[in-house]
Amino acid sequence: MGTCVAVRHRQGAKGMQGPGARRAAARITGPWRWIDALAFQGYAWFLILVGGVLGLLVPRWGPLGFEVYARGVFDAGLPERTLASALNQYRYMKSMEFGFGVFCVCFRDLIYTDRRFNRFYLGIIFLGAAERALSVLLDGMPRPFYVAAIFIELSVGLIVFISTRRTLRAGLPPVG
Repeated sequence: MGTCVAVRHRQGAKGMQGPGARRAAARITGPWRWIDALAFQGYAWFLILVGGVLGLLVPRWGPLGFEVYARGVFDAGLPERTLASALNQYRYMKSMEFGFGVFCVCFRDLIYTDRRFNRFYLGIIFLGAAERALSVLLDGMPRPFYVAAIFIELSVGLIVFISTRRTLRAGLPPVG
């Protein structure tokens, strides 16, 4: 049974699906499939591992060499309470990176097939890149990695946007 016939068969006469039924969506094929997977999964796992886990595990007592960098960024002769507040906010933001990365991994299928999840994901990606660009204008030029992050996030967003123009089910209500 072909994809369209199988979908029509599951939908029944009125075009409705039962709870839990999965709709067939277009697939990403060819070399673009690998580009898309690398961009999406690479960004998600970077958020989880580097942005989240390493950022959350920056205790005052070590063990990560990154702690030296984080303390160098925040500890510019600040009073102890101000430094503690900055580090507190830093860890909170790292937990948000971790959470967004987990969201990406857990809801990948919905990001690629459900318009609401897709808009939510792309909105976060593009808003993050816009925030970084605005920061360059307002705050000055950061280290090269953070400038590159603008282009990485824009690229990931554009790749997923292009990929999902084929996989989104326009006009269909969410499954389930």
